[in-house]
Amino acid sequence: MSKKKSMPDKKLLVAVELSLLSAIIIVMTFVPYIGYISYGALSITLLHIPVILGGIMLGTKGGAFLGGVWGVTCLIKAVFLPPSPLEGIIFKNPLIAVVPRIIVGLLAGSVCSALVKKLSNKGLAAGISAVIATVSNTVLVMGGIYLFYGSKYGEQLGISSVNFGGFFKYIIMAFTLNAALEIVASVVICVPLSLALRRAKVE
Repeated sequence: MSKKKSMPDKKLLVAVELSLLSAIIIVMTFVPYIGYISYGALSITLLHIPVILGGIMLGTKGGAFLGGVWGVTCLIKAVFLPPSPLEGIIFKNPLIAVVPRIIVGLLAGSVCSALVKKLSNKGLAAGISAVIATVSNTVLVMGGIYLFYGSKYGEQLGISSVNFGGFFKYIIMAFTLNAALEIVASVVICVPLSLALRRAKVE
């Protein structure tokens, strides 16, 4: 029979969960080929997964905090260990490196909290939250790259800086590839893991 946890116990549990997920984010950021999988001029990321999981489990505050950890580590990596010269330029901008990642955590927490109240299926709520949060990251990051670095990015890819049509097509292609792979990864991992963690908390 489970006993209800006291308020100090709950706060300690949240602090431990945030610490563990933050540590996972840091390791995934700086260990090659774990958090970022480079292809061409950009990378597919798996770092949205611990952020989304944190948002689903810990709510908007926890999600935003973990998103901030992701964003700051992304910025640090861009300064000291950029996967490519282009990423070293792009992700020094906090409007691309930090802000979208905080929004990912906020969305994961807020969407899941709202859906859990309306849906009896917590797995479905977690899955929808994972999809929305993942797409928001891709849209905001790709949109920021297009807005702030269109010409530089186009030149790196061999696309004329004047030919914004060609650059736009590349953004759409990259968005489609990144979003598809990142959505699949987030749903496949976050849904069963969040359900298992919820069960563990109840027991």
